[in-house]
This record gives sequence, C-alpha cells and structure tokens, in this order.
Amino acid sequence: MTYFAQATNEAITLRLAFEQVTFKINGQDVVMQKLPTPLPFSRKAVNLRDMSGGELSTVYVFKRIEMDPLGFDDFARNLCRDTEWLKGQCHALPIADARACVMAVATGRPILFVDTQGSDYARYVARLG
Repeated sequence: MTYFAQATNEAITLRLAFEQVTFKINGQDVVMQKLPTPLPFSRKAVNLRDMSGGELSTVYVFKRIEMDPLGFDDFARNLCRDTEWLKGQCHALPIADARACVMAVATGRPILFVDTQGSDYARYVARLG
C-alpha cells in the first residue's frame, strides 16, 4: 500500500499514490491506476446520502472526469439517472473483488469512483471525502 498520513493540531493530511497497472482486455492493453486501499461500494445509491457501507473492492481507475461543482452536484443528486458521459464506460477485470472505475472529480466535492457494470448510470459507487 502506498500512502502517506500526517497529523498536526490543525489538519490531517492524507496522500494516496496510484500504482499503474496494465490489463489485457479483449486482446488490448488497458492502462489503469490502482488505488492503494479498497473502498466500500454502494449498489444503486440514489444520491450521496443514500450511500452506505458496502462490499470492499480494489479500485482501478481507467478514466478521470473533471467536473465543475454545479455539474457534480447535479450528477450526485440522482446517481441512478442515465448520464451521457458514462455511456460505454465499462471494463471487466480478470480479478476478484476489483472494480474498473471512472473517477469523477470537482473542486470542494468528494471524489467519486463509478463502476457502471455496462449501464449508463452509476450502478456501483464509492467515495473519498
């Protein structure tokens, strides 16, 4: 596991370093970034408040989506709604307890890891922050 944690009287700083991993999927090399710690994924969570603990899975990020905060909020209010930028965003990994994810990032918001399982919505989602 590659992470760094530092605590002071003012803050806790946590740094998670990705590990680059290459998978052979349908005969093609697909490069992903492995998160150093597993996360709990919620299935078919309606919104961020609906997310609760779930099965821990290793996270492999194959795409990063930068969003503005308002777009992120709109997405996070209805995670089960079909979303254009999630269409076709799916990879089946050849290892157990692992998820290939799109990472959604916006300033001042939690980081979301979305596994569509072939759908156009966030079928499985985990968060940091």
